[in-house]
Amino acid sequence: MDAITRDLQRPAPWTLLCADDVMLASEQKEDLQRQTQAWSERLARFGLRLSVKKTEYMTTNLDELFTIQVDGNDLRRTDYFKYLGSTFSADGNLAHEVIARVNAT
Repeated sequence: MDAITRDLQRPAPWTLLCADDVMLASEQKEDLQRQTQAWSERLARFGLRLSVKKTEYMTTNLDELFTIQVDGNDLRRTDYFKYLGSTFSADGNLAHEVIARVNAT
């Protein structure tokens, strides 16, 4: 996947790629929408697909209401997600991360 998306990738922390897991980040929702659609189209060109059911987005502006779509399908919004063992929270709270680490020991 790294080879077929190299020109779409941005320096960390804006694009994080590990095996088949990708995290895209942006300061603007319009840019995130463009990135998400571009990744979906690139994957499709090589016979792969972005799973709308597994793909989520998160915003740190909890009052802002918007939707990110892929091929006209709304992605699910989440308040936190786990990526490569670390938990990210929309409100910056570390509670999910602390609980996950305590439970892992």
